[in-house]
Amino acid sequence: MRGRVRHDENDAMTATVLLALLATVSGSAAALLSYLASPQQQWRAAGPWPSRRRGWPAAACALVSLLAMLRLLAPLEAVFAWCVLLMFVWSLAPFLGAWRARVRARGAA
Repeated sequence: MRGRVRHDENDAMTATVLLALLATVSGSAAALLSYLASPQQQWRAAGPWPSRRRGWPAAACALVSLLAMLRLLAPLEAVFAWCVLLMFVWSLAPFLGAWRARVRARGAA
């Protein structure tokens, strides 16, 4: 019986790690996709996505991220952690976009 309890604890920890990874990856993807949908983004040389509904993939990823966070943490903590993750990636994305545009311009010259 003792070995079975240990196995269940490992399964629970693995599920927790996978949920945390899902929440982080989908939240980061949501922030990056919403940045790519912006008309002022500098990652794509062709400009923002041409679709009228270009915000839906970002909203879907954000929802998946929030739902995964809610399974991991208390509701208030989950919303706070989710907001911090999105704001961090949203703050980082323009700098990475400007760096990429600079590298792209240097390569063309």
